[in-house]
Amino acid sequence: MGTAEFGTAKYLSKQMKAKGLQKLRCYCQICGKQCRDENGYKSHCRSPSHMKRISQMTPKDVDKFTELFEKSFLKVLRLSHGEKKIEANKFYNEFIQDKDHIHMNATKFTSLTKFIVHLGNSGKIRIHGTGDGDGDSDDDSDSVNVEEGRVFISFIDNSFENLMRNERLDKVTQSEVSDQDVRNKLLQQQIKEGQNSVETDDNDKAEVPTVRVDKVAIKLPKAESKGKITKKKKNVFKTRE
Repeated sequence: MGTAEFGTAKYLSKQMKAKGLQKLRCYCQICGKQCRDENGYKSHCRSPSHMKRISQMTPKDVDKFTELFEKSFLKVLRLSHGEKKIEANKFYNEFIQDKDHIHMNATKFTSLTKFIVHLGNSGKIRIHGTGDGDGDSDDDSDSVNVEEGRVFISFIDNSFENLMRNERLDKVTQSEVSDQDVRNKLLQQQIKEGQNSVETDDNDKAEVPTVRVDKVAIKLPKAESKGKITKKKKNVFKTRE
């Protein structure tokens, strides 16, 4: 098949397809060549240039690709999500969006599960929950299977700056807790003193003797009655004799 001429529609179409994200299994990390499909990848693997580079590969080169892949994976995980939990498959799909990233097929790891288990055993990430759970429980690394169920991972930041920051946060938290304890104790003491004062007032009221007051009879002297004065009415019709 002939090469498309420069500037033609077929050439531009190939260039646009080459810019996009292609199949990972069709990428040759050693040669830095992205093949469009399985047939193209097989054809590339049979090419003299590829066979020559493969013959010059050493275990140190594989270890170098493995180290670069691990460093770039952890760097993106730290910068993108910090120490928050994220699903392993979801993050891996985010990681491979960079077309120039180191591909896993050039490392010693044959699957994402083995790579995740390696990072968990080396103490570089935490592995949370497997299966259909919500990722809250920690599971053993031997039982992790990224392909079968959801596996959550989180970055472990052991840098000096992060350790110092966590230490300062712990001190602030402890001081806040101690201040709260002091305030709670003072409040409880005031409540107790108030209850004791109320009980003391009740006892004082109970001890006060009651004085019984007898009825006092007071006799008042009777007022003297005055005689009635009767006036004789005159008969105005009676004539004098």
